[in-house]
Amino acid sequence: AGGGGAGAGAGAGAGGGDEVGEGDEVLDVVDIYSAIRPEDDEEPDRQEVIDTPDGKPNAEWLVFRKHTKFTEPLEKTKEWTDLFEPSFEEVPLFQGRVRDYKRRNAEAVGVVKCRIKVFRKENETKAGKSELNPERDPEYFEVVSSDPSIPDALEKCRPYKQYNIYETFAEATVEVRVYCLKAFQVTPGGFMREENGEGMWLQYLEARLGDKKHESDVVKSLNPNFFHVFQFADCVIPGPSQLVITLLDASIAPQGMILSTKKIGTTTIDLEDRWFCQEWRDEKYKPREVRDLINEEELPGVSQGKLSLFLDIVDETKAAEQPVEDIKVLGKTLPMELRVIIWNTLDTAPKDSYTSDVYISCELLGVGQPKMTDTHYGVKVKAYGMFNYRLKWKCKFPEMNLEYLMRISVWDENALTSHKSIAEGVLPLKKLFKDCFERNQGKTSPDDMEFVFMTPRDMGQDTDADKQVLVDEENFKYPYIWYKMVHPNFGFNREKNSQAKLQLSIQVMPRAKARANPAGRARNGPSKLAEPGRPPQPANPILESEKCKAYIVYSIKEFFGRCKGTCMVYTPSQLLLPLCACSLLLLDSLLLLLLAVV
Repeated sequence: AGGGGAGAGAGAGAGGGDEVGEGDEVLDVVDIYSAIRPEDDEEPDRQEVIDTPDGKPNAEWLVFRKHTKFTEPLEKTKEWTDLFEPSFEEVPLFQGRVRDYKRRNAEAVGVVKCRIKVFRKENETKAGKSELNPERDPEYFEVVSSDPSIPDALEKCRPYKQYNIYETFAEATVEVRVYCLKAFQVTPGGFMREENGEGMWLQYLEARLGDKKHESDVVKSLNPNFFHVFQFADCVIPGPSQLVITLLDASIAPQGMILSTKKIGTTTIDLEDRWFCQEWRDEKYKPREVRDLINEEELPGVSQGKLSLFLDIVDETKAAEQPVEDIKVLGKTLPMELRVIIWNTLDTAPKDSYTSDVYISCELLGVGQPKMTDTHYGVKVKAYGMFNYRLKWKCKFPEMNLEYLMRISVWDENALTSHKSIAEGVLPLKKLFKDCFERNQGKTSPDDMEFVFMTPRDMGQDTDADKQVLVDEENFKYPYIWYKMVHPNFGFNREKNSQAKLQLSIQVMPRAKARANPAGRARNGPSKLAEPGRPPQPANPILESEKCKAYIVYSIKEFFGRCKGTCMVYTPSQLLLPLCACSLLLLDSLLLLLLAVV
């Protein structure tokens, strides 16, 4: 007798991270994915269909993909109904007469489980002897449904015998593991509370087996994700086998104590039907199932929500060899590396007459200090500011303290005065990190891991990413985007008030993939970036005299090139202009020399 009342843009290739230096955190990828056994990547997926809402692999699917999913209780599926033929007859127990027939399941206080067999006595004579053999007493014979007639059954000679129930249902000490994933489609009920004008629920699961009870953590949600494992050790089968799982809404004191609860719904699983089903025991990865949560006291037979779970029963002697699966999907983090390549700027607002000395600053908010490119001097409005400059960050996803926002600023550099802000913007990267996390969780080999790029479509641009790429010296392709930036002083309409356009590539990958595919900072190798095709830049006249000479010649040519029409007919007063320009260039060179000495 078992008590059990009803109460209580991806790519693969070169382009990874720098070498691990002193002070870097070195993580073992296998430890990160402890929920994934090593043989998972060697065995083919048993579940061919990716049963996620958008049809794409997500973290939950990657962790549980080996466990075939059913959308109803396992005992009701066509695959398992016949295999789960009840091992015992079940007779519910009641205290007194049933007061409400519709709610009879709620009134049950337990169940008697037994095997009942009926045997037919062979015909006998008036003397009480067997008709077939008057010299012996009549015998009892077993009759089964496949027998065409009673005489045929007697001919098969299946005489009555006392079955040894201990041989048919051998006793075993087991450990029961219930992997409760999440509740969904839950009917709003329990304590009717509000927070910020919206309903609030504090729900948890309670699992009972015989006189043992366990509870999950409380989750603040109407449709909570639990990812919790209930373990019942030292359970004897046959024995108490009605596993009762209840979803409860809790009233919690400020100190964290549960003051009272209200039942949302309950589901019951018969453990003996599964343990004595050899096909179920042979399943290496037990199937997932969805069970209805029913509150028999309030609405008999009406589902109040659904609970996704899978169940495993392990012989106590083998429990240590078969550790509990880690299903804490929500608690996992993946070390990642973010790489940003600044290619060019265009339509940059001038801050020094008609040019600007441009450099770019990028900051992943909450992860260290801003990182900057070098400076491209003398960038005109309609000319490209050329950089080909790689910046990198290390972080984890998910991380509670990070919003995964990148602040990008375009600056005008000044030697003697403060630098001037040209434009700025904030790019949200959380979707990119999440995509990388979901694509790579469960993969232990860097060869199987994927890069994820920000594509033009992520920016709302109707452009094919394959047609908008740049390459490094190893010919690895980087999809790029154009990002229009504004300045608060000139308005926030990116189309009308744009102060600069930035061409950049944003790439996210697991740290294991980055270590396997290193790339240097700035333009350094590996995955070296080409030198930008900038015109001559200011240089130290002593240390880099040739570059300084080229810059002076280029600047004078630029000055005369801007003169048109009558400006080309020079008068003595007009010649003062280029002379002043040369003087200013010499002054600039002397200033650079002074800075070099300092």
